[in-house]
Amino acid sequence: MINIKFGSNKESKSFVLSLFDKTIDNEGYIIEQKSKKRVLSADGQEITLEEFGVIKNGSEIFAKDDIAALVRFYERYLSDAK
Repeated sequence: MINIKFGSNKESKSFVLSLFDKTIDNEGYIIEQKSKKRVLSADGQEITLEEFGVIKNGSEIFAKDDIAALVRFYERYLSDAK
């Protein structure tokens, strides 16, 4: 599994998003490059570049960079105790 820690590095976050054909709109939200639709987190919320914390490898499941969202992401997608 690949683990990426972004911190506050917006350039790294933008680069990783570009690998998934994503970009940022003029309000700072992550969007699909083609459709311009905003990406939703695993909890169904729109997510900004500032909030972006992780993408599940092999999918496009996004999570915000706050402890509650990261714990839910881990429990739902990464923990072996499902």
